[in-house]
Amino acid sequence: MATNRSGAARPNGVSQTKVCQFRLVLLGEIAVGKSSLVLRFVKGHFTEYQASTIGAAFLTQTVSLDNTTVKFEIWDTAGQEMYHSLAPMYYRGAQAAIVVYDITNQDSFRRARNWVKELKQQAAPSIVIALAGNKSDLVANNSHLRMVEVEEAEAYADENRLLFMETSAKTAMNVNDIFLAIANKLPKSEGGGAGTAGGARRLYDGEQPRNHCCK
Repeated sequence: MATNRSGAARPNGVSQTKVCQFRLVLLGEIAVGKSSLVLRFVKGHFTEYQASTIGAAFLTQTVSLDNTTVKFEIWDTAGQEMYHSLAPMYYRGAQAAIVVYDITNQDSFRRARNWVKELKQQAAPSIVIALAGNKSDLVANNSHLRMVEVEEAEAYADENRLLFMETSAKTAMNVNDIFLAIANKLPKSEGGGAGTAGGARRLYDGEQPRNHCCK
């Protein structure tokens, strides 16, 4: 019998490719770089002047782990206050979230903490939340621009059991790493408790993807 990458045998002799699909939402104040982070992760490029997202933008990207391919369905939400009421439409079915702030803007960090609080109150109890302190490139040679210290953000993340990294969409620092860290933390078995769907939705070779978390 043939074996899949995780070592399990399938009785029909067909090699099994395990793909788990998750919804991930990005939240944060306007101009913190959410769209730039997503475009760096998905398309591998950076645009200096990125137009503001209206409502939300949808993209997909995969991450390969040892024996699993994680497919992210990414919702990049708008940061303008007028769109705040739409956010629950995207995070209530999500298994993961990245809350982004600008390390040169203390108010954006305050807003990020509010987003984390909202997620903990209204999103799925098992949602994986990462905190991204973006625009680290701005302080590389101009430390006086930093308004949010690493230690402050780390302490907050530890207290709230969040993944945390400082990132730069411009230089790509930690962009792939933060998505990879989320992928590693998400449950990969059906019924594993992720989001509202009860776990990862497995897809196999030849099967058409279906959005398990947008019912």
